[in-house]
Amino acid sequence: MIEHTKASDPKQPKPRKPIYLTVKEDLIRRVLSGEWRPGDLVPSEIALAEEYSVSVGTARKAVEKLVQDNVVVRQRGRGTTIATYKGGKAAKPYKFLNFYSEQGERTERIAYLAFAEGTATEFDARQLGISPGTPVSRVTRLRSAGGRPAIIEHIVVRGDFCPDAAEKFATLLPSSIASFFDRQYNLLIVRVEEKVYAALADQEDQEHLSCAAGEPVLEVIRSAYDLGGFVIEYRLIHARQGVYYTNTTR
Repeated sequence: MIEHTKASDPKQPKPRKPIYLTVKEDLIRRVLSGEWRPGDLVPSEIALAEEYSVSVGTARKAVEKLVQDNVVVRQRGRGTTIATYKGGKAAKPYKFLNFYSEQGERTERIAYLAFAEGTATEFDARQLGISPGTPVSRVTRLRSAGGRPAIIEHIVVRGDFCPDAAEKFATLLPSSIASFFDRQYNLLIVRVEEKVYAALADQEDQEHLSCAAGEPVLEVIRSAYDLGGFVIEYRLIHARQGVYYTNTTR
């Protein structure tokens, strides 16, 4: 009779990690170390295969995973580059923009309302993965579409990764926050997570979005992650009626 080893048996060998994932993780390590900067050209898949002593297919799969994770961008005629939001062919400053007007217009026109340095509340700390009382920057801005206010954003940025961010925001008034982090702090935002709720208009919504008291609004808590897996900033967003949210990037 054949005896089957239980999954909990310590003698059972652990499944090996696929080689392409090992290559992918080391490529990410090299970006985090500063060996490659946003916009830099990555060696070809043939060169990577030779460097890591793997097949070209394995190197290609590792690079494809980095493409899926928004770490690198393929450019026809040039090759593969580290993703950037600084401008140029590889730049995608509105990659994570998911709000549109009823006419399908992006909510791109921006007005900054407030800037402040402060410390993290318990709610901030949970969202950012830091301790309460840690320095943070707070920014409030209004985005419009079709000449009409559409959403209001309360942005909280962790101060350990982005010191004096409120002051820099006030000076530069960036339209793309991903580009701002890229240029000012060499941080690459590679993914966002968004939680969508139903909420009622608060006083700021009434003032800036022309909502009536108690009117339904769309509430989104949005967390932006860098290449190292840290939440760099989160936003509490309210969108008025008539603005729609899509989880399909354009």
